[in-house]
Amino acid sequence: MKKIIQTLSPLLVVIMLIVLTGSGVQLNPGLEEMCNPRDTLRIELENTHFKDMSLLFISDTAASTQAIGVVLGKAYGELMKFANSNRLQPKKFIAWYYSVQPPWPMDIAVEINIIPPQLNGRIQTRILKGGEVLIAHMWGPYDQISQAYSKIQTWMKDNNRKEKGKPFEVYLNDPSTVKSPNEIRTDVYQPVE
Repeated sequence: MKKIIQTLSPLLVVIMLIVLTGSGVQLNPGLEEMCNPRDTLRIELENTHFKDMSLLFISDTAASTQAIGVVLGKAYGELMKFANSNRLQPKKFIAWYYSVQPPWPMDIAVEINIIPPQLNGRIQTRILKGGEVLIAHMWGPYDQISQAYSKIQTWMKDNNRKEKGKPFEVYLNDPSTVKSPNEIRTDVYQPVE
């Protein structure tokens, strides 16, 4: 069984694990650990500073959790098309979420080198002022992102610090190009007073 699991895609392994454990089948501890992506989630905190960011962004809403990827993909496609046609240099892919449950209102953004003189469609711009920030560097699947936010909240409380604005997520790689969900890299920025 272990050899079969090693040849399967990570998504198939997770589905198989859910089916097996949901049906009452007991897996041996080594096999369960190998199948469970939560076991390799890694989050590191860094208290640092960031510089002002020039942003292109689109405000949109995902009706459900399952629709977030589609909304992000469409907005990033529009932003990149605009950036490329205006010879702008994209730096970071960013999102702000304004709810903790569906529907998910959000701002989808790309940091760019300069603010263009003209915009079109639903694309807007803003300057995000830099300053002190606590960053949760996360290696793992998006469905575990709440753990990064929890670590930030714990650090803020333990260090008697206050939030300065909404946190935002920075997507460091493309999930469609990684071999495992545990290779997905996301930074959660929490500006700090």
